[in-house]
Amino acid sequence: MPRATGHFMSVLAAFAAAVPALAQEPAAAPSAGDVLARPAPSVDELMKRLETLEDRNKELEARVTDLSREQGEEWLGEQRAGQIRDIVRDVLADSDQRASLRDGGMTAGWNDGFFLASPDGRFRLNVGGFVQPRFIWSAIKTGPYNTAGASPGDQFVYDREQDRYGFDVPDLQLWADGHIFSRDFQYMVKARFYQQVTNEINKAATGALPGASDFSDIELMDAWVRVNLDDNWSVKAGQFRSPFSRGFLVLEQYQMSASRSVVDYHYALGYTQGVELEHMNDEVRLRTSINNGANDVLMGDINYNTGGNFFVVYPTGTYGGQNSPYWNQNTEISFTGRFDWKPAGSWEQFRSYTSPTGESFGLLTGLGFHFQDSAGYVANDGTPGVSNPTTQWFAATVDAQANFGGASVYGAVFYHYVNADAAAAPNFGDANDNPRADLGDLNIFAAQLMGSVYVMPKVEMFGRYEFAYIAGVNDSAVINSALVDPDPLNLFTLGVNWYLDGQDLKWTTDLGWSITDLSPWYADVNAGWRPSRATEIVFRTQLQLMF
Repeated sequence: MPRATGHFMSVLAAFAAAVPALAQEPAAAPSAGDVLARPAPSVDELMKRLETLEDRNKELEARVTDLSREQGEEWLGEQRAGQIRDIVRDVLADSDQRASLRDGGMTAGWNDGFFLASPDGRFRLNVGGFVQPRFIWSAIKTGPYNTAGASPGDQFVYDREQDRYGFDVPDLQLWADGHIFSRDFQYMVKARFYQQVTNEINKAATGALPGASDFSDIELMDAWVRVNLDDNWSVKAGQFRSPFSRGFLVLEQYQMSASRSVVDYHYALGYTQGVELEHMNDEVRLRTSINNGANDVLMGDINYNTGGNFFVVYPTGTYGGQNSPYWNQNTEISFTGRFDWKPAGSWEQFRSYTSPTGESFGLLTGLGFHFQDSAGYVANDGTPGVSNPTTQWFAATVDAQANFGGASVYGAVFYHYVNADAAAAPNFGDANDNPRADLGDLNIFAAQLMGSVYVMPKVEMFGRYEFAYIAGVNDSAVINSALVDPDPLNLFTLGVNWYLDGQDLKWTTDLGWSITDLSPWYADVNAGWRPSRATEIVFRTQLQLMF
């Protein structure tokens, strides 16, 4: 305690003790010495002394207060400044850490995928991919395979092995995307090491031997550049997925089952090359494209090739738009469009078919269309005396998905009309690449219905039914009479997904059953479905790792 303050407090205590005694007790008789020393003070003098002491008390109290404030503020000021400095350092460190986690803050690292970026955010490269190792077992019905009344060579089941099974890697993809100069200039390049029997690049059998295995090529998938015109409009050019059906727009790593459905494989179109205009807001997404045409697998699986007898048919007269050079295009005109309406939910939750527990309700409906006019396969188009008919192809689809937070329902309906004047007819045991024939006016109807429900937080059960029917095949154009009036496709699939770490690490197991004959028109060998009679069974179990 300061010296002045201690002295004042001692005086104040003595005065406080003396004042009550003067006020309440009778005055003691002065001694002789006191009387002689000084006269007795009067009341007025005592009052003046008291007032003087009070004034001095106030003065001293004010000085004590000032001294306390000065010393206290100095101590508090130093302490507060230190605390403020610590807080500022913490805030700046936290700010730097948060900035490093933003898209443009860190120059390299992991943010739901590996990336490289410039410090100013003008340039960004994301790299990723996935691998899907699996075990698959395909069992077909044994017994006679000949169609009633047909010759032994006029049959569509050439694979007589009842059980085929083993481990394989049906899909391995790598991709790179991002933006350059600004977020308004985006790009995407994607390729895969694809399990294939014939060359998948241009959808034509070009191997040295029909049906020869070829696993050495890399198939180009996406290769496009997109320019954002404003917050809602963008233009994309290059190679991309045809904006037709969700069945193909949902990426391979986000499928419900171990493989894309047979209906989607045949009727949801595929990749194309061209220009696409897109408008997107919170509820509506509209895409229109002028392109080279769609990949054509309407009438069978081009990968089905067994025992030297191969099956290739192009009812629209197109090689398909995937990675095909300009001089190999035979499409006169082709355009595709799709309209999506999302009255509930977010766009992000519809990138897949699943709806995890706790997710908000979402509803998405869509309508797609496609028209294409293509010439036939003529090596030297315009040769005098060689006809060059064209084929018209019109397609439409309607689909919808509802997410309930723990359950989902998806359905799609397809219709394809093909005036197949310039089609390539199916061949068995014939090495001729391009036999043209009029397959007639084809009417193709297809549908699928799929539902899922979570039985545990990370475990989901699902089921799917698929139907397809082809009518109008011209008898005279088909070498194999078994293909003229095929049975409808009827497939059931039941399965389970275990999301160990969401879609990044997922284990899928399913079992499929073909109720009716599985005609070559519907075959999808890579997914396990071989042309066969009724009661074919396919079992698949697959692990997916996405990075």
